Amino acid sequence: MKTPHSFSRNRFFSSVRFAIAVTLMSAAAATAFVAAKSSGPILLGKSGKTHQAINKFRQDRDQSGGNRRAMPGPETDRGPVAAAEERYAHRAYPASDVPFRLTRNAQRAWANVLSMSQPSANPWTLIGPSTANFPDILTFSGRDYTTSGRITALAIGPTCTNGNCTLWVGAAGGGVWRTNKALSGSGPSWTFVSGSFATNAIGTLTYDAATSTLYAGTGEPNASGDSEAGFGIYKSTDNGNTWTHLAANTSVPLMATPCGDAPAYTGPAFDGRAISSIVVSGSTMYVGSTRAVRGVSSVTGGGVSLAPGLPPFGLWKSTDGGANFTLLNAEGICLNSLLEGDAGRIQSSFGSARGVNHIEFDPNYASNTTFYAAAFPRIDLTGGGGLWRSTDDGGTFTQIKTALAPTNINDRAEFAVTTASGLTRMYVGDGNTGSPTAHVYRSDDVATGVPVFTDLTAAESPAGQTDNYCSGQCWYDNFVVTPAGHPDSVYVGGSFDYGTYGFATNGRGVLYSTDAGASFTDMTWDSTTPPAPAGSCCQPNPVAPNGMHPDQHGFVVSPSNPGLFFDGSDGGLVRSSGSFADISSQCTTYRTTLSGNDLLLCQQLLSRVPTHLYSLNKGLSTLQFQSLSVAADNSKHLQGGTQDNGTFETTGSAVTWPQIIYGDGGQSGFNVGNSAQRFNTFFANYTDANFQNGDPSKWVVISGPLFAETSAFYKPIIADPFVAGTIFLGELSVWRTQDWGGDQATLEANCPEFTTAGNQPGCGDFVIIGNGVPSTQLTSSLWGDRSGGTVAAVVRSSTDSSTMWAATSTGRVFFSSNADAAAASVVWERLDSSSSVDPNRFVSGITIDPANPNHAWIAYSSYSSLTSATPGHVFEVTRTGPSTATWTSLDGSGATAFPDFPATAIARDSVGAGNGDLYVSNDWGVLRLPNGSTNWEVAGTGLPKVEVAGLTIVPSARILYAATHGRSAWKLKLP
Repeated sequence: MKTPHSFSRNRFFSSVRFAIAVTLMSAAAATAFVAAKSSGPILLGKSGKTHQAINKFRQDRDQSGGNRRAMPGPETDRGPVAAAEERYAHRAYPASDVPFRLTRNAQRAWANVLSMSQPSANPWTLIGPSTANFPDILTFSGRDYTTSGRITALAIGPTCTNGNCTLWVGAAGGGVWRTNKALSGSGPSWTFVSGSFATNAIGTLTYDAATSTLYAGTGEPNASGDSEAGFGIYKSTDNGNTWTHLAANTSVPLMATPCGDAPAYTGPAFDGRAISSIVVSGSTMYVGSTRAVRGVSSVTGGGVSLAPGLPPFGLWKSTDGGANFTLLNAEGICLNSLLEGDAGRIQSSFGSARGVNHIEFDPNYASNTTFYAAAFPRIDLTGGGGLWRSTDDGGTFTQIKTALAPTNINDRAEFAVTTASGLTRMYVGDGNTGSPTAHVYRSDDVATGVPVFTDLTAAESPAGQTDNYCSGQCWYDNFVVTPAGHPDSVYVGGSFDYGTYGFATNGRGVLYSTDAGASFTDMTWDSTTPPAPAGSCCQPNPVAPNGMHPDQHGFVVSPSNPGLFFDGSDGGLVRSSGSFADISSQCTTYRTTLSGNDLLLCQQLLSRVPTHLYSLNKGLSTLQFQSLSVAADNSKHLQGGTQDNGTFETTGSAVTWPQIIYGDGGQSGFNVGNSAQRFNTFFANYTDANFQNGDPSKWVVISGPLFAETSAFYKPIIADPFVAGTIFLGELSVWRTQDWGGDQATLEANCPEFTTAGNQPGCGDFVIIGNGVPSTQLTSSLWGDRSGGTVAAVVRSSTDSSTMWAATSTGRVFFSSNADAAAASVVWERLDSSSSVDPNRFVSGITIDPANPNHAWIAYSSYSSLTSATPGHVFEVTRTGPSTATWTSLDGSGATAFPDFPATAIARDSVGAGNGDLYVSNDWGVLRLPNGSTNWEVAGTGLPKVEVAGLTIVPSARILYAATHGRSAWKLKLP
């Protein structure tokens, strides 16, 4: 049996939070505070290779290196801070923020393009995966698993039987899906129903059984780096077949703040915000809104929505079914005094820094007009947050429970109310960023007077059943649910306990009590006991049960069985069998090192676990891809990195894609001379190679040298399209390896992914290329203006061995004619300094003319309105001599011009009938500029309205691939 090891969790979290604080302070002028997720799992009690591998999930990835996260695997590394600040800065640069009017105008511009242009003839085709499979050796439980993208919301119909159980699923970027047979033994069939929405970022779903009406609130309130802001609320009276967008008009007066006045706001109440909660009674509706983030691209994360023109946030009331809303209990707050204009001043309910996260009616609302709301604490750190009650339909409010950490603006209280013994009982789960640890509470009378809350966590015996149940990211994943009519039953969900899973716990992702919170059992793994696979990355025991993802968001219970639940997480959707088994004997048969309270805790938590957990993800094509790479010898052989679900591949199947490596999938690539050799990136510097056709057990670390420089969250990296074995990537400099990261035998013997830190010396042979004149760092001030940032693009010619273009996040563009020379002999020329028309904005893509390597097309993010002297998003660029080039805008003019919104990627067709056609993606789809035309048109038909993070073109095969952030991967047959 394995011998337990120890690791200081407090030391880790303290260091991460300190780093986060420094990052935020340094970026204060550009973004407001967004709570940070800590990084990956710590696994205590592991020995040998498993110990090293699992500790790397959480500890090493932020401190000493380490790459990975399996599924079920922690979302924690993905956390919003680095990605959010970076992406927002790129969207806004050179301004400090993006006025929300530009975002709203961009959405309208896309609608205009759709209505005015004639789309190119061919349809887009979903190429999968609709079945995304994790191999058993890459999961925490040791059992294979089918995943989908992050699920943020669930709603269930009033009847749930084997033949009739309607369930709606809301995905972070993938919209609303429906099944009418959620209990089907063969798995449910899914229908996508939100194609008409302005955005498919979903925050909450509410089904009003009294009127058979489904409400979908857009905008994800969880504040991860890719949590998208929304465009209000939609309702359907026919189960989602058709929808109506609520007008949601509001007018909020000017309010004073400590740093100046928050201006009056008139307009839609929820555009650019996230909807966290909706409750409805007749024509009366209460809505909770929070701050949100905006934007995704292939080389960065998400962007913070703290900008001029955004609506206030908090608790809203409508008395006319959603046509008009009033902000309740509002006051002016100063979020950030350093932001330009009024971006840092806003009106907020309860003075909350982030908004209202949950609302529920009292069970007797119809007669007592009482309801409850949970809010994040105040920005001025004087308290607030916690639980609030109104007994007069929103006229006045009383705080009935203070926040656990009232001076931490990320403190999130979730709650559920029920009737017990004729009184209103409330269960509360409250936590923040880890200190103090999250606890669960109960009060048996909250409707009147001053409620008394019992700290259930403190009273537990054995201790540890719910303590810290959502770890240091309760602001991200936290729920409390009590099944209707079962007041003694309550579920709480959060995130994995990586320090105890497989030993004293099964992870504690979801916990269940049937005795009013006096004791809990662990729902995270089921009772099945097939043998664990040989070579498992993460399962310390000899059995491999079915499991769930560690990060929980949406949760509903069958109306006819309080023990049958549906759980939505970063790994999609799981349901339980509705029956339970006692597997506490495993605490002594398999987990023989346990003793004392750890043994008692294990026996308690495993005394009642689901007999079976079922993945319901087949058919949910909601993965959030960052990019796609294509093998040179097979245009149907793809790899793609996905948010928190690793990297997948396909050799042509539009249904099933296997996962080949876990983690926060970023970029990927194939060796042009041998497609059995691959690379993948996780985030920042972390990079792996594989010499054995993507075998999940054969990845090796090659990122050791790369930690000498800072990196974009998702750095640009390419496999050379002409020279076999060469990889280029950009950090502050451009780096190169000419033998796929190093000698295969040496790397496989000394740098295996499962047991090696990401910054391990000797693992990888990347070197900086450049002669140092004036600096190898393309971001250096020695190159003149537009200094800083990181390298944003590296592109090689496909028809010679030496030409390379590169760009930085501040708009510098570089050229080298000898990128294959000895590292210290490579010469860089800066081209943009020779132009007066190129924008000083983030470069989101470059594509090189295969017939002339001095000729390229460049796409820019952000908005022309922010660089009015140098407008444009798409340029044709020709190098005419050393350090000299011409820039010609291809945006066009009039109704068929490229709209003023960020371009996220660019590709160019170079053969056949489409020779010269340009394709440029954006937040809603893909546009095409036919060769010789000045009129942009929608590329193809049938692509859902979804952010496209990356484009990959294979002209010889007449295929354009689109990596979408929420609707998986698509292809367009070129003319």
